Amino acid sequence: MNARIITRCLLVGAIAAIAPAQVRAAEWRVDLDPGRTQVTFTLKATLHTVDGTAQLASGSLVIDPETGAVVGEIVIDAASADTGNNGRDRKMHGKVLHSKDHPRIVFRPNHVNGTLTAGSNTGVTLVGDFELLGKPHQISVPLDIRIDGSHFEAVVEFSVPYVEWGLEDPSTFVLRVAKEVQVQVITEGTFSGDFRAP
Repeated sequence: MNARIITRCLLVGAIAAIAPAQVRAAEWRVDLDPGRTQVTFTLKATLHTVDGTAQLASGSLVIDPETGAVVGEIVIDAASADTGNNGRDRKMHGKVLHSKDHPRIVFRPNHVNGTLTAGSNTGVTLVGDFELLGKPHQISVPLDIRIDGSHFEAVVEFSVPYVEWGLEDPSTFVLRVAKEVQVQVITEGTFSGDFRAP
């Protein structure tokens, strides 16, 4: 084997060893802080509007800025859902959310549409699976996010067609409720990654 071939093999090996580190360095990571996250939901009804809250259990996403691919999940504690009315909440947990058997509501984004920009508010869309009662449903979620250094703030508002997705309609003969629930998430957390343009 002559010197030229040996040199070429060494270069190929060096590139192969360096490439994975470069890919990892290019990833962006977003970690939501449950202590600085508010999850609220609104369900319209014939006599009044039901407002409730829930708690974020965890949330971490890894984003490939070149492809828009996303890995990770955002988890809501289903058992924490609260509307301030004990009877209504018992029905919600026992007949609609079945929170004892399905304690997690999970959003697993797999792609982000749009370009994140440092230092300014940016509107993007997260596309992925929203899991209710253990079953995934495709959904697109608009996200307004601002990233400043290692800190981010974000607001998400979207609609969940829970009846269409197989959950029980809590309507009665007298009280009729909407077939969709409006959800808002206001969150903060940490951002890490090289913010060079893709």
